[in-house]
Amino acid sequence: MKSVLRRLTTTTALAATLLVGSAIASTAQALAQDYGQQSIASDRVVAIAEPVSNGRFYKLLVIEQLSDQRACFEEKGGSPTTIEPLLLNFDFSGICSRSSDSNGYSVRIGNEDLSRRYRLQVTRRGDNLVLVALPGALPGRGGDLPVLEIGRSNGVANDFVKLTLDPGWKMSRRTLSGNAQGHIYLSNDQDLQTVIAQAGGSRQPTTALSPSTPSPSAPLTSTPLPSTPPILTGGSLPPILGGGSLPRPGAAPTPSAVPTPSAGGSTYYQVIVPTDSAIVRSRVQQVASDAFITNVNGRRVIQAGLFQERSRADEVVSKLSRQGIETQVIEGQRASAPSSPTASSTGQKFYQVVVPESGSDTRARVNAVESGAFRTQVNGQSVIQAGRFSERDRAEQLQRRLSDARLPAQIVEGSAPVASVPRSPSPSPSVPQARQGQLTVVLDPGHGGGDPGAVGVGGLREKDVNLAISEKVKANLEAKGINVVMARASDVEIDLDPRVALAERVNADIFVSIHANAISLSRPDINGLETYYYSSGLRLAQTIHNSVLQQTDLLDRGVRRARFYVLVNTSMPAVLVETGFVTGRDDAARFRNPAARDEIANGISNGILQYLNVQ
Repeated sequence: MKSVLRRLTTTTALAATLLVGSAIASTAQALAQDYGQQSIASDRVVAIAEPVSNGRFYKLLVIEQLSDQRACFEEKGGSPTTIEPLLLNFDFSGICSRSSDSNGYSVRIGNEDLSRRYRLQVTRRGDNLVLVALPGALPGRGGDLPVLEIGRSNGVANDFVKLTLDPGWKMSRRTLSGNAQGHIYLSNDQDLQTVIAQAGGSRQPTTALSPSTPSPSAPLTSTPLPSTPPILTGGSLPPILGGGSLPRPGAAPTPSAVPTPSAGGSTYYQVIVPTDSAIVRSRVQQVASDAFITNVNGRRVIQAGLFQERSRADEVVSKLSRQGIETQVIEGQRASAPSSPTASSTGQKFYQVVVPESGSDTRARVNAVESGAFRTQVNGQSVIQAGRFSERDRAEQLQRRLSDARLPAQIVEGSAPVASVPRSPSPSPSVPQARQGQLTVVLDPGHGGGDPGAVGVGGLREKDVNLAISEKVKANLEAKGINVVMARASDVEIDLDPRVALAERVNADIFVSIHANAISLSRPDINGLETYYYSSGLRLAQTIHNSVLQQTDLLDRGVRRARFYVLVNTSMPAVLVETGFVTGRDDAARFRNPAARDEIANGISNGILQYLNVQ
């Protein structure tokens, strides 16, 4: 039964982010200020951390008891406390309500609706799941606000886990002109400044770091400071402590524990996972708690450990393999330490993007923009390192994104001696090879396998719709001489990172991710086409969107910008097409009709051909 509810409520991180943008964009600021609230008795509503992808991450689910005709949920004690969703045993219309995205819930503090400045997220912290309000629901909005904790669980499980709200927080119902709305507030009646002060946050401006005018007693050098984790983009390796793994970012090593390398250097064994997926990193950290994202020969990877003994590296590899995590061991030679901390003239330049630490929430705010940020020091000043690059333009791109979130990012330029770090080749699956001059398109049918995506009217599964449309698009493009590579060609579950990696490996000209949208099953009136892009995909998105509208009678819900993983992390023009709502009355019927599905596919393929200027 629980798996059925997951299918009903889970649209995965992509669709959840999509609906955040949809709900917020449709709410005018003036109207938000007119909203009121109506309290809900605490025993008639429950906040739940719902597992996604077998507990790899969680999303917020709220169930409310509207009438006493039948119980909507049942609490089960234990550690953690779990919730049995009883509403699935009957037609719960008018008896229960279920909210699973930002169309159904938002943050309210004092008399202010903050749906445009905060977004709700469930995150794991140690042995607890924590419900937090993250600033920046819209780009450029909320960046001056701290992260706020709203509630937490009393343990972790791959189950529906109860979230208990912190003191001062409650759930209430949104009202407009005194009339109750079907929207839940996570609310706090105190004013915003008081809530921020109680959370230990601050909205005061930060002190800028001035790398261009360093103090004579603390010059910027090429040698990473002890608290900086290893960045292997051509840089030298830091000392290895006592034959073990490196300390966590921000933990300075003990000088006496650093062995002095011999004149010929010493061998190290670096255990890496060839991805920078935040989801995979959280899984790696369950085995190696000090794992972090770094760069190896221009690749962003997760470092799980750095060892002097091969046996210890193999031990970590074995543990990760048992968890189904692909690993590599890079064996290299650590050169003797330079006699001077000053970089050699032959050193390779790096560009370190840092944010001065001004409060307890700085790291969380930086991580909201760029995952993998950690605490370190530059010239004795505590900073959050958001990234380190060998190319200046990539550093500047990140600096702009941080600045948009009102974070005073600085770029510190340095250089490091070039160390030889051999790159272990990773096996790659067989994919169609483009002939010379042939265009390559990667099609990405969303979800698959154990991840059905959204489940809509009559059990219609998003993963099936996505694959059917993608197969028709593939056939249309191949008939025009296009080399088409499918991220998945069957009903298999694939994480987001391998989809992106495939597009990079085949040097795709464009990347098109195909999905179906969803909202509550109680809203069959919501139907229509949405197309998303992040940066270079705007013209591609507009071309495909217009082509589908010309080919079908789908409602136009617009072309929008979003930070979906497959859009942000691809280097070629990339778009994500939401071909309709599996929960929509009209769209669900269209998806069940092969001829109507083909019309959507024809619109997508015609748009791609038009963009590529292929007749």
